[in-house]
Amino acid sequence: MVKPAVDEGSRDNDATPVVMKFGGSSVADLTRLRAVAKRVSERAKSCPVVVVVSAMGKTTNNIVAMARELMDPPPARELDMLLSTGERNAMALLAIAIHACGQRAISLTGSQCGIITDHQPGRARIIEVRPFRILDEIAAGHIVIVGGFQGVSYKREVTTLGRGGSDTSAVALAAALGADCEIYSDVDGVYSADPRDVPEARRIDELDYEQAQALSRAGAKVLHAQAVQLAEERSIAIYARHSNPAIQGQTVIRRNPVPRPTGVLAIASDPDIASVQIIAPDSGALVERLMVELAGNLGLRYLTIDPFGARGLLSCSQQTNAEEVLSALQARASEHGLPKVQVQRERAVVSCVGAGLEERSDLLARAVSILGRANISVFEIHSDARTLAFVIPASRRTQAVRILHSELVKSQGS
Repeated sequence: MVKPAVDEGSRDNDATPVVMKFGGSSVADLTRLRAVAKRVSERAKSCPVVVVVSAMGKTTNNIVAMARELMDPPPARELDMLLSTGERNAMALLAIAIHACGQRAISLTGSQCGIITDHQPGRARIIEVRPFRILDEIAAGHIVIVGGFQGVSYKREVTTLGRGGSDTSAVALAAALGADCEIYSDVDGVYSADPRDVPEARRIDELDYEQAQALSRAGAKVLHAQAVQLAEERSIAIYARHSNPAIQGQTVIRRNPVPRPTGVLAIASDPDIASVQIIAPDSGALVERLMVELAGNLGLRYLTIDPFGARGLLSCSQQTNAEEVLSALQARASEHGLPKVQVQRERAVVSCVGAGLEERSDLLARAVSILGRANISVFEIHSDARTLAFVIPASRRTQAVRILHSELVKSQGS
């Protein structure tokens, strides 16, 4: 029998709790999982700890691949039920590893810990968190391990929150518990580009919520856009850190960080985009309402609806049920006599993210010129105050990221 590493009364259960979220790479195998268990156990000696964990390694991708071998696309309800098992495996194994370290832990699913969502399979949104079970387990001296990325809908169905949804689980729990929120991954914060694409990319020490959301929506993988939005609404600071305690750097996302000049702060990309266009046979207000019905709930980025149709971008890399969404759109459009639904694949989005970009017309001209000199075709351009986004061939994504970073970020020393 494993004895507790500390006396049950040595920890102050009234201290401010901390939510620690570990991504799939941090628990990819038993060796890494044991390291996380040791780190969590040490932290739990001084304060209550709630851990949110993602599925181990490439578990989610493997599960989706198996489902699609049986049926493509698989039924949305069953896919959510299936995907939730990845986090459940990880949370139970981590709880066992923490017991082996001499601490008491209990694993809870999203529904058991009170994460209530709407009823959108594959991309549910959290409505509220009822953390009564978590508080009870903290009071009993347990480290609480929560399966991220999942909840239960008001219809009592298991739901998943979309790619990166474990971040959202962590922030939501931190808000409900009045806790700090720490996000651990295989990088020590948010960088000016993905270091795998741009080895010379630099860590950004501080970001405001808007910049972090723009980077997340553009494809940066360290944080999830919905999580950052929720953190802003609840004024929760997020600390993005490396899962290896020997690496001490971090990025802090909070309100009113040190002001930065206008310009490009980072380059982000999304490698798998579907460009969707619904062409209406005629124009008018009735068509606009029909476009809202067809496209308004698809999760399209840069959605545009007008009397002539609708268009937008669907992130197939960030949405687990993207293929089903596209199939359902085709079917519903046909029902309404709209056979002209165009879907362009093998696209990527490369985005320049910063501050005051709409005020810097020179930056758009420079970016277009940089891509043109490299003979990279640009199919669409989208812009707002934080982002200049370019839809390009997926095969040229890495090249585009590198040259834009070199000339728009590295050159200005930001």
